[in-house]
Amino acid sequence: MATYADVIAQLKTRRDAICTELAALTETAAGGKPNSQLGGIDHVGYKDGLYRELREIEELIAKYTWLDETGGGPIEVETIGES
Repeated sequence: MATYADVIAQLKTRRDAICTELAALTETAAGGKPNSQLGGIDHVGYKDGLYRELREIEELIAKYTWLDETGGGPIEVETIGES
């Protein structure tokens, strides 16, 4: 069974990979170009998706770090959308 520390380490690995990918974006790479009618690739959406994932991972790292430091405890789970 994975511990909180294991999950935090996995999240940090993914966070680092996203940061590396964002740092590598250039005007000529996928995600670094503006959207155009001809390309058919959503460069802006791709980059936006990386930033959204990064934000979510940072939130998860903070939550799991708190759980690891406090030994667990009650947490609030919020769901959005249809149940």
